[in-house]
Amino acid sequence: MDAQECNAGIETKSRARRSALAAGLLATTAIVLCNCLLQSQPAAAQATTQGAAVRAFNIPAQPLAGALNAFGRQSGLQVTLAAVTTRGVNSRPVNGSFTPQQALARMLEGTGIPFRITSDRTAVVGASQAVGGSGAAPAGAISLDTIDVQGETAWGPVQGYVATRSATGSKTDAPIIEVPQTINVVTADQIRSQGAQSVSEALRYTPGVRSEGYGAASPFDVYTQVRGFRADLYLDGLRLPTGNIDGTASGVVDPWALERLEVLKGPASGLYGQAGPGGIINMVTKRPTETPVREVQVQGGSFGRVQGVFDFGGPIDESGQFLYRVTGLARSSGTQLDFAEDDRAFIAPAVTWRPSNDTSLTVLGMYQRDRGVWPYFNYMPAIGSIYAFDGRKIATSRYLGEPDFDRLKRDQASIGYEFQHRFNDTISFKQNLRFNDTDFFTRGAVTGRSYLSGSGEIGRGGIQVQNRADSFAIDNQIKIDATTGPLIHDAVIGLDYRREASKYLFMIGSAPSLNVFNPQYNSGLVTTDDLSLTSYKSMLDQVGIYTQDRIKFGRWVTTIGGRYDRAKSTLDNAETSFAPASRSDQNDGAFTGRAGLTYLFESGISPYVSYATSFQPEIGLDAITGDAFKPSEGKQFEAGVKYQPAGAKTLITVAAFDLTQTNRVTNDILFRQRQIGEVNVKGIEVEAKAEVLPNFNVIAAYAYLDHTITKSANPAEVGRKLFSTPNHQASLWGDYGFVTGPLSGLTLGAGTRYIGSTTDSSNTLQVPTVTVFDARIKFDLEKNSSRLAGASLAVNATNIFDKIYVSQCDGDTMCTYGTRRAILATLNYKW
Repeated sequence: MDAQECNAGIETKSRARRSALAAGLLATTAIVLCNCLLQSQPAAAQATTQGAAVRAFNIPAQPLAGALNAFGRQSGLQVTLAAVTTRGVNSRPVNGSFTPQQALARMLEGTGIPFRITSDRTAVVGASQAVGGSGAAPAGAISLDTIDVQGETAWGPVQGYVATRSATGSKTDAPIIEVPQTINVVTADQIRSQGAQSVSEALRYTPGVRSEGYGAASPFDVYTQVRGFRADLYLDGLRLPTGNIDGTASGVVDPWALERLEVLKGPASGLYGQAGPGGIINMVTKRPTETPVREVQVQGGSFGRVQGVFDFGGPIDESGQFLYRVTGLARSSGTQLDFAEDDRAFIAPAVTWRPSNDTSLTVLGMYQRDRGVWPYFNYMPAIGSIYAFDGRKIATSRYLGEPDFDRLKRDQASIGYEFQHRFNDTISFKQNLRFNDTDFFTRGAVTGRSYLSGSGEIGRGGIQVQNRADSFAIDNQIKIDATTGPLIHDAVIGLDYRREASKYLFMIGSAPSLNVFNPQYNSGLVTTDDLSLTSYKSMLDQVGIYTQDRIKFGRWVTTIGGRYDRAKSTLDNAETSFAPASRSDQNDGAFTGRAGLTYLFESGISPYVSYATSFQPEIGLDAITGDAFKPSEGKQFEAGVKYQPAGAKTLITVAAFDLTQTNRVTNDILFRQRQIGEVNVKGIEVEAKAEVLPNFNVIAAYAYLDHTITKSANPAEVGRKLFSTPNHQASLWGDYGFVTGPLSGLTLGAGTRYIGSTTDSSNTLQVPTVTVFDARIKFDLEKNSSRLAGASLAVNATNIFDKIYVSQCDGDTMCTYGTRRAILATLNYKW
């Protein structure tokens, strides 16, 4: 029996159950949607609810410009300043629970500056027709052009590198300084400035994140480690499919589609269900906008790279009830490896419908097509890469597969929506839903577990991998904003469900050996279907109910939440060349949660402590007891300080943590699986992001990880370090834009990244430390001619001094080279 025929009847029943469940959920959604829309009135007739909703404010007295920025962030409103100057004007402090109108009135008290809240998204300060504030503008006020002070939201764009709000850490639009866990945010502006071409590259300057372990030959993001453990990937708050245990069908999202990347450090199961203990990575996509977006870009650079992208968005109708956004990309490119290809086509349309100020529906779609020639990680032995073989090392560009035979194909598609409805000032409802489909195929002549011999011959084999993963995810949330006496509540109650089905086939064959110093390709037949190594179908169903309450009492913020999950997994193994057909079923339940306490000093300093837990199902049986594996569990204690001074674009986070994973599945000396493993990771992380001066940005990061295997079925493993996890990482980036003088319009940037030494799984091989440097130069072409307004030219160089290094080794036969120097020129035009 092959993988296509295995358990066809079971698959049919599973599809029927999946269809019935999806139909039920969609029917429920339709009922809620219809009910909400029937309750809604036309947008023009609606009273603004944002202006009436009670929110928590903490804005100290300060120059008015900074206070308005803080008000915009904390209220979620876009603040427009018109016909009045803020020079020399100070605000009054605002601290407590108010509607945005009350908060703004209190802030402007005594200034004589009028204001009005014009909709659920906009406030105008200084307008002559303003209502809600009283008095005339102060004497001597001068007329200014209207400018916008953007109120950042957790799902929207960030101006610059410093994000102040996030939904990843709370599932609500919360200030980052109030979340009692580390959250690192990489904004779209940072991605663009540093020239990142993948999610892995975008995380290069994030502390405690190991994103490029597999080096220049990896087309995946799923191997990214956070605090020593592989991180789970999420898109807009919903988990992406993983496929098989190696993650070949995992989601790969082009960074051009993203508004921001958010890394939540430590256990996150209290909000998201099953997850690794190190943390999660949530990618937030670009959404339809009220302000028109029109941007095109052309790139060219190293390895024959040619890429074109576009981004369009804005209102569809005059009233702004319908909004759209569409982003797209087309790329033809080589890579650092000879013959390897990295071609991509991508498009992501989105439409928002807002029938009223209380109701919105955003439909999000995405399709990505990757094609290329890929040598399956291009593994090479340590003797020949870290160390010389007969006085020589393998060239970093050497392709160790068969260029005319090797292929990679990956197609990803998703469709989903985000629906929101506010019933009143206290209760709102939100639902996220998405279908994902990923189809991955690769074949090739591969190395791995082979040493060099003779004059440089390396053994190879043929492989073929097929992995198809389909997933359905839905998250229902009821949000409650309430005040009980002196306590201000920002609470969420949720019910989510996820199903992932995967088919996986791994076949092996033969291939001729290759001389790594003088390769002769096409020297013999490559076969990939001699033996079936692995063939299975898997199914996972997970349902979870969770609740969290962020409670404010004066300057104290208490965060407490809990979640209960039920996870059912089925693994149907087809008969292979090495094992008979088999089936295993597993049912797991787990309670996880988080508790934290934060204190908000008026100075912007916010110390915090927290405790969080996680769980992750493990499939299989204990070889000695015969019992089904329990879920692995994680627990973390974290204490830290966040600093966000009022009126400044600065966020500094310092955290110390103690993270332990238990119930790890390990092999004893007879290679029998036992569930008695434990790992402990202690560490310190520091991240500082700041606009030190206007147009001068700095990013600094450092991480220290002390990681040890503390328990194992194999006593020899106890005391070992984790694979490919450095003890030390550090990075520094800065850029400055000239706004006056002969260099006006020029931006210069530079950065450096340090990665400490790592080891392989057996701790017998050390990979040396490495330090690389990056640089950027950008020029606004408008400075040359007003006809070029909106056009810019930038050049990015990564690893500018072309440092040759090995990124990691998994044993002494599976090493990979890191990325060498790459130069990318970008011509961008906005209008």
